[in-house]
Amino acid sequence: MTNPKTRQTDPHPGEEEPSKLAAEDTDESTQMIEEAAYYIGLNRERNSHAGDPMNDWLQAEKTMQEDLD
Repeated sequence: MTNPKTRQTDPHPGEEEPSKLAAEDTDESTQMIEEAAYYIGLNRERNSHAGDPMNDWLQAEKTMQEDLD
């Protein structure tokens, strides 16, 4: 028999924990930046512009932030 005092219940059934939601948002944001940086790099290389993957990443982050503002 289960002791009701020790039984754990979900305070908000159907809702995910905030830490899980934040992790999912971070993963999605990272994937979006990664994809944008990939295309920035492709465009840079096709046009023979100087640069590197780190700058592509930073440009992708900046572009995403500007889109949010």
